[in-house]
Amino acid sequence: MKAIILTPSEFIALSTVDGTRTEARMLPEIKARLRDLFLIERREWPNGPMWRTVLGDRRVREGQ
Repeated sequence: MKAIILTPSEFIALSTVDGTRTEARMLPEIKARLRDLFLIERREWPNGPMWRTVLGDRRVREGQ
């Protein structure tokens, strides 16, 4: 499996995802990339907050 490198702004955006409706908004390009990498997901469709996936949580805990 190829290692996925996140830019500093992508990592900060991933770190701020907390699953609340008041979480900080992120750029659509960053949101799309994090979603495509399976680092975030929406658990309540269609307008629920974004959550980190297990893989996303692991990336934040490991610091990248």
